[in-house]
Amino acid sequence: MIDPDEFYQVNSENFVIRRMGNEMVLVPLANSVADMTSVIILNEVGSDILELLEEPANKDILLEKLLEKYDVNREILDSDIQLFLKNAYNKNVIRKVK
Repeated sequence: MIDPDEFYQVNSENFVIRRMGNEMVLVPLANSVADMTSVIILNEVGSDILELLEEPANKDILLEKLLEKYDVNREILDSDIQLFLKNAYNKNVIRKVK
């Protein structure tokens, strides 16, 4: 479970990040070399979340911003954001900030 008060931000020093249309491609860096075997591709919503995390944000901030953009059920979006944050944190795509 994600703590709604915890703030996260993109861990950009570990990834090369490029937007391609509605998707975003993340290529992990290992010793400053791209690891092409571990590429991550985000859909439009995942891309929007990651863009919002260029500045520190918590789950509730992300939820409100995405509800402004998407016509979706609040509870479903909340659950999806929690899952995204958990997975992104576990893959070192985002980091906790104070």
